[in-house]
Amino acid sequence: MSRWRIQKKLFLCLIILVSYSDSFYYAPQCRSPSWSISATSLGSANDLESMTVKELRSLLQSVPMERGMLSKLKRKQDMIDFLKQQETMEQPPQKEQLKDSRKTQSEYPQPKSKSIDNNDTQAPTRIGNMPPLAKNGFPENSDKGRSHPKKSNHWRESLYKQYPPLRDLDGDPAPGLAEDDIRQMYHPIMKNNGVNVTNSDMEIITIGTASCIPGTTRGVSCTALRLQMNDISNKEELGTWLFDAGECTQLQAQRTTRVRLGKISKIFVTHNHGDHTFGLPGILCLMGQNWDHDNDPPIDIYGPAGLRMWLRVAIRYSVSRIIPPYRVHELHDVPYSPSWRYDPRFQRYRYLRSDRQEWRKHFIDEEKDSWTSQSRLMPLEISRRFGELQGGRDIYPDYNHPLSTNGAPVWEVLNGEIKVYAAPMSHTIPCLGFVVKEKDRKGRLRNDVVEPIVRRNIDALREAGFRNPMKAMAVIKNLEEGASFTFPDGTVVHQHEAVEPPRPGRKVVICGDTADASALTNLGKGADVLVHEATNTYIEFFDVKKTAASIQKETTSHGHSTPQMAAQFAKAISAKKLVLNHFSPRYKGDAQFDSISIMTMVERLAQKAAGMAPDEVVAAWDFMLLPIHSRDSKDPK
Repeated sequence: MSRWRIQKKLFLCLIILVSYSDSFYYAPQCRSPSWSISATSLGSANDLESMTVKELRSLLQSVPMERGMLSKLKRKQDMIDFLKQQETMEQPPQKEQLKDSRKTQSEYPQPKSKSIDNNDTQAPTRIGNMPPLAKNGFPENSDKGRSHPKKSNHWRESLYKQYPPLRDLDGDPAPGLAEDDIRQMYHPIMKNNGVNVTNSDMEIITIGTASCIPGTTRGVSCTALRLQMNDISNKEELGTWLFDAGECTQLQAQRTTRVRLGKISKIFVTHNHGDHTFGLPGILCLMGQNWDHDNDPPIDIYGPAGLRMWLRVAIRYSVSRIIPPYRVHELHDVPYSPSWRYDPRFQRYRYLRSDRQEWRKHFIDEEKDSWTSQSRLMPLEISRRFGELQGGRDIYPDYNHPLSTNGAPVWEVLNGEIKVYAAPMSHTIPCLGFVVKEKDRKGRLRNDVVEPIVRRNIDALREAGFRNPMKAMAVIKNLEEGASFTFPDGTVVHQHEAVEPPRPGRKVVICGDTADASALTNLGKGADVLVHEATNTYIEFFDVKKTAASIQKETTSHGHSTPQMAAQFAKAISAKKLVLNHFSPRYKGDAQFDSISIMTMVERLAQKAAGMAPDEVVAAWDFMLLPIHSRDSKDPK
């Protein structure tokens, strides 16, 4: 046989093999992880009664009916009655039928889908979607769900106990966003002595909690810190501060009343990846529509070097003239973590070792074509027509700062009544973590000591010039340390006797993407809240072909953390509460039972690693509001 004939036959065989394998994989029967819905027997009333509304609705889609009938079947009992009336009941396919149907599908290949629907539980698990959970709260193919029914049922009942509305939803997502989300009411971290508490003059709002790309149940990175303290004299330091502004931030901000665009005063950018910056021009344009350019102060934006020119180019290229006045303050010389080294073979920085401790001073970016290197050479100047004002600062690191950890640099970003520090994170590009520190508050007046003396001297105080003698208590409260007040009857009250010790200010640590946040250790000691990423993790029965060690290694090599890694840092800085965010797209953020079950597993992993209680750890969802109570409040934490 001639050579060209052999090649022709081999080529034809290859085409047949490829078309068969593709059609086999994308056959609808093969895409379904189980026959729990489509193969449920309709002949048994007990089977129908045990099914959820979601399963019944999926089953009805395969039953011939008049147009519009499916939309009329709202209640579970209506669906069951309709199915019982059908003369022809579907039966679950046998192995032989399944085999024949696969052959049929291979003869008629199905088109490949170009998109992935985050809500499609039937999608192949190889793309990263979580498999659906069975009724016991474990994966449908889980050995644990079959061999330990008591333990599985205990898990489901524990979630029902924590979130009572889930029991009545029958598998459907719970309605409501923000304050109407059932997790906002029932999650343990929201409780204060058993009572739900949401009022505080300092609050965290998680506008976006996903990594990489926005999805149907999560937006990408954006965290708001709302400051409303009355004892801060410089009101320009108050308002709402945003940390990162990923894609669709301008849409997310309009879905909640908790973030008022006119109150945003500062924006902090941890690093330049798109899921942290793509929304910055958009949110500025949205804010500019109602901005009073004559009276409202400018927006202050803080981030790594190169941010000023990038934003200037984005606004100028899109001819966006509705931008509010803004200033960009750049943090220069942000180094890579000692664990990362430039690899000339790949022409990029790579994670090499986890035990390197020496930070490189006077950092020089070895990627000559990087934006950080090239942006400083661009001749584009400031233009007031496009919103940018003079006054942007260039902030440089201090390697000898008293709060430095293991020689890591520290940036003093703000040094007013509210202080802001920054330190480098361990990520694939230069990245920062921020620490917000409230000033210490004055101690409270000891009324039981002062009030009896005031009342005893009311008439004499009035004669001495006090229109309202009780105002003398305010004078005593504001005494300088070491000072005293003498009453008309000769009683001397010293400041340390009448006033309690100063109340420590609150501290919030917000990390950027990181595989190691240890550079923030000294800065973050005793934090009231730590916001730390937990991009990926190993969950038994979901990650069947992987191990906890392999997932942690893979996550670390991409500059990210697992819940256990976040928990270890929370333990190292003695954080009072841990907020996990920046989740992989495979972790849904809605209030469906499956989603809450998975995120509760994530929380349990962090709780165990940090030794923290359930009311101290939360896997954040979009629009979660977490009040940060002052340390002298009734909040026991």
